[in-house]
Amino acid sequence: MHFTFIRLVSTSVACALLAPGVGLSQVPPAPPAPEAGAAAKVLEEVTVTAEKRRRSLQRTAAAVTAIGTEQLVAAGVADLRDLQRLVPAARFQAEGNNTQVFLRGVGAGLDQNNVEPNVAFNFDGTYVPREGSSAALFDVQQVEVLPGPQGTLHGRSAIGGTINVAFRRPAFDSAGTALLEYGNDAALRLGGARNFSVSDRLALRLAADYQRSDGINASGADARDDKAVRLSMSWLPDESTSLYLWAFGATRDGHPANLVNKGTDPVTGAYVEDAFLRPDPWDDTRTDALAGFAPFGSAVAETQRFDTLMLGGELDWTRGNLTFTWIPAYVYLDSAPDYWLGTIRARLTAHYNQLSNELRVAGTRGERVEWVGGVQAYDVRNDGYLALFTNQPFQFRQSNITGNRLAGYAAFGEWRHRTRDRLRLTAGARVSTTHREGRGFTSDRLGALPYEFDRRFDHLDWKLGVERDVAPEAMAYATLQTGFMPGTYNELPATPQADNLVKPSGLLALTLGLKSRSAAGRLQFNPELFLYEYEDLLIQSYDVSAAYNPIFNARSVRIWGAQADLRYVPGAAAFDLRVGYTHARNRDFATPDGSRYDGLPLAYAPDWTVSAGYSQERTLATGTLQWRVGGRYESEWWADYLQNRGVRQRPSLKAEASLGWRAPAGWVVTAWVRNLTDEAVLAATAAAGIPGPATAYLEPPRSYGLRLAVDF
Repeated sequence: MHFTFIRLVSTSVACALLAPGVGLSQVPPAPPAPEAGAAAKVLEEVTVTAEKRRRSLQRTAAAVTAIGTEQLVAAGVADLRDLQRLVPAARFQAEGNNTQVFLRGVGAGLDQNNVEPNVAFNFDGTYVPREGSSAALFDVQQVEVLPGPQGTLHGRSAIGGTINVAFRRPAFDSAGTALLEYGNDAALRLGGARNFSVSDRLALRLAADYQRSDGINASGADARDDKAVRLSMSWLPDESTSLYLWAFGATRDGHPANLVNKGTDPVTGAYVEDAFLRPDPWDDTRTDALAGFAPFGSAVAETQRFDTLMLGGELDWTRGNLTFTWIPAYVYLDSAPDYWLGTIRARLTAHYNQLSNELRVAGTRGERVEWVGGVQAYDVRNDGYLALFTNQPFQFRQSNITGNRLAGYAAFGEWRHRTRDRLRLTAGARVSTTHREGRGFTSDRLGALPYEFDRRFDHLDWKLGVERDVAPEAMAYATLQTGFMPGTYNELPATPQADNLVKPSGLLALTLGLKSRSAAGRLQFNPELFLYEYEDLLIQSYDVSAAYNPIFNARSVRIWGAQADLRYVPGAAAFDLRVGYTHARNRDFATPDGSRYDGLPLAYAPDWTVSAGYSQERTLATGTLQWRVGGRYESEWWADYLQNRGVRQRPSLKAEASLGWRAPAGWVVTAWVRNLTDEAVLAATAAAGIPGPATAYLEPPRSYGLRLAVDF
């Protein structure tokens, strides 16, 4: 049935691409008249850098979700996890100091130091390691989420997609912002930024963010005491050269989140899939009547340790129709939280030192050709371990990587040719070589045997695309491209009978889409269809009772579906709807013991995600009244490929609302509430535990507060 659906829509889009006059009506309906006292609106033009060149979102042949400064502040986005409410077909979920990212069913659910995320996360063009994704997001110009393979231009860890965060850069004035927010659980957020114009050629910007809160776990765990600061500089030595430098530092001194038990009825002791041990699902303690379920102690608020320093920059130099860009970066990160897996105390450490460089040149030839090409290099060295029962004399290390190195080099390019007024062709390629070295010791329960790994992976990625303007404000597109993820290793010694290699993953991806506007610029509809064929996709899950947790290659995984972004601004109101359907299933997946999981969905991959919102403004004599209601729906999903007991999340709906007042002086005060129904939704979840059958991080409960945002 799904092949018929894909074929039918493919034919329709192909006709739109090739037929000279087929497409949306070129005479849009007349827009409704705005209400009295309301200002007429049109949709703003959004510029994105998904193709490493600044281009209008509506002229970019990809399903980019772009979220700007105003929307980030209005939605109360404090870190990457908050963005989940705004992005379709995505899960950005907590797992300790890591944020697990899944786009269209693809992501990494195991936080071993030899496993990179399948979705790349970048700060101003700098790749950020997994644990860095939990750092605060503040003073951000725009976040762009690109699902699907982005290997041609973005390369490393981008087989499932890319998330690009662009900071606000210094301006040559003294403007600034300030933010004060207070909510339940004594949640406090203070933030601010300001420009400093040193001269007409040199400007600085200082931004800082502080977040604190009592823990949402009953023990006091999952509490924040987080500080972050960023200093940036823009220098314009002449009309053709610009230099942008930034330094970002963050520390977290609160208490890491604990996992709660899921799947056991506390009264009968029987398996009940959706049961928690406490009436309050976020209650992680096991005192009083539950003391029998705590043979190794009851959870408490443990010690947090998280420090990171990131340095980056961008040098742009223009000569004629050529622009040269150099992006160097360095990342240091140290993470070592103590936390509780139900009644088992654990510690997960990770330490990174990363150097990276990108040098590229972009140019044009006449009015019909534009291109970009360059080289990239990076060197990452990291290590870390996972220890269980750390409060007991029999503690052991389940994972112990004493050295992991990933070094890569690549050359890439993309060429875009306008063959006719309405038709454009795109071709791209990337040649890469990746060298991985690893060493460590097997799990203590396997004898703590030493192992080593040393392999090189060479690959060629390619991309072909076609775009056609089918109406004055409508563009249809089709793209065929590949993706690649370097291989890694299992934490075992290699033997003649069993190699410890985990093979690299490959992908062939087809996307068909439309970018359109109508109703005099008030209605925007951007749908996309996709079909992904993965080969040897890395599959893993975590079991706390296992001697160690192996990584497998699923021989064949097929993911198909659709994503649609609808925005409409009638008068002073605004309506947005983001829908994602993702059918992510194993086609050919067998583990070495012969167990087969063909036909089962991928982990953390709900078939349906729907985010919707309606907002309105009313302009009065003394200011503007603003209100918004919205929510996010997810169909059921499982947290591992096995569909173990306790790891199923039932369908969920989380609603939110806000009411604000914008004053002419430039300040906005907003009252807000999220997760109105206090829905307990799983985040990272794993099999086993005591009594189990699973333990889970949870997304936040109902929260509410008051926010004051000021521009000056």
